[in-house]
Amino acid sequence: MLAYERLGTGPTLLLIHGLTDTRRVWDPLLAPLAANFDVVSVDLRGHGESFSAAPFDVLTMAGDVHEVVEALGLERPLLVGHSLGGLVATIYAAQFDCAGVINIDQSLDLAAFAALVGPFRAELSDPAQFEPIMLMVFATMRGALGDEEWDRLARERRFNQTAVLGVWALIFDTEPAALGELIDEVVRPIAVPYLALHGSDLAPDYEAWLRARIATSRLIAWPGLGHLPHLVEPERFVALVDAVATAVDAPEAWREAELEPVA
Repeated sequence: MLAYERLGTGPTLLLIHGLTDTRRVWDPLLAPLAANFDVVSVDLRGHGESFSAAPFDVLTMAGDVHEVVEALGLERPLLVGHSLGGLVATIYAAQFDCAGVINIDQSLDLAAFAALVGPFRAELSDPAQFEPIMLMVFATMRGALGDEEWDRLARERRFNQTAVLGVWALIFDTEPAALGELIDEVVRPIAVPYLALHGSDLAPDYEAWLRARIATSRLIAWPGLGHLPHLVEPERFVALVDAVATAVDAPEAWREAELEPVA
């Protein structure tokens, strides 16, 4: 089973980290979140203290997370996933019962992402070039994150080449049109409240694109914060999680629920 940490009492909040990260990425948020939630954070396979064994696809990873949910006897967790974790949380919601999803800065338009990383496939497959390329990719996504937090994440990050290439095999090996069709099919069953929180630039039509695939989706943008908005503005993020958790209790009013104060 995946390595995990548990803190607090209340409705279950399940935290899923991004690629090369560990559950330690959530450390600054654990205490404030645990004030209102039973917070469970996991290390995905190939990451942190969890086992490292193929396959590393997101469907398998979602199944790993569900194994933790079942083993701990958790009921309808609210899933919070960052980057890769946002994709895993999305797949989870399409397969298993949950209260809702908060997807932090992970576009589901994987064809667009494939166009960005696909040209680096050869370099990423070279052990000598793998880590420098990954560091370059992460540097472009830093956004407004301060030095102290950036350095903390760098210390915790682990570059497991086999896991990274396993995660990205889908986008490397699937034609863009087929990749889009696959995403459409996989996310179609999602019927729970779904929030996409983005701190990075999005295509102008992404919100409409997302809603056409997940009818219960809403999008909130925090422009200029970068790929880690939850760590750039942690208090604002905790308040958002509280608001989402309240809103998912009344899914019929989810679309109109106020999640952030009106500026």
